[in-house]
Amino acid sequence: MKIAICDDQKECNDNLKQMLKNYFRAKQIENCEIKEYISGDKLSNEYSPGMFDFIFLDVQMLRLSGLETAERIRSQDLRVDIIFVTNMSDQMYMGFTYNAKEFLIKEVSQKQIDKIMDRLLNEMRRREDIGTYLIKQKLDKGKVFLRLPDVLYFESYDKDVTAVTKDEKFVFRNQLSAVEQDLSGKGFIRINRSLLVNTLHVFKNFGNFLVLKNNSEELPIGNSYKSNVRKAFSIKGRKIKL
Repeated sequence: MKIAICDDQKECNDNLKQMLKNYFRAKQIENCEIKEYISGDKLSNEYSPGMFDFIFLDVQMLRLSGLETAERIRSQDLRVDIIFVTNMSDQMYMGFTYNAKEFLIKEVSQKQIDKIMDRLLNEMRRREDIGTYLIKQKLDKGKVFLRLPDVLYFESYDKDVTAVTKDEKFVFRNQLSAVEQDLSGKGFIRINRSLLVNTLHVFKNFGNFLVLKNNSEELPIGNSYKSNVRKAFSIKGRKIKL
């Protein structure tokens, strides 16, 4: 898990970082990385989609405000959870323009941090459980919650797996067999050694290959997988010709 804290007052960053550490220690949560920024410019210039799971962003900063920083981030990433920190409650409504997850009013307490982190982590777990798949992209491109209905198929090559959607491709390090196990019961079927296909996007099983609805792409079925594919699509052993 990766968290960014952005406030142009170092003391505020340090206090918030310590409270987050206290929370993770109390919950026995490991592998949490917290990165501090002292300006919105630095955060927005470094940012790339999926770089952080949560961003705690001070609203009132010199040069580039928290709202302006959020606008830059949202131009790249609509999914990252942004939590605004402010000392003026009348600024809260402005943050909804940038799909703020929550607002914290200074001075922030440990009790507030515990409550909001419980909620954020519960929501993250629900996303993983019911319809998304969390991957960590190669080349330090950050984490992405893939919406499973959007995935056409997963394709493996060497030690990498590529998640293919209608508009994008996401490459991550894993074994296809591990992805298959993770997504068991969620509508994906293995059709050969290198392809795990979302049955939602299959037009028809033509015996030796599947055809996708979206782009009529043909995906070959391996001989040892044909029986399982026939069962999945209720095809009684016959080939259907175009």
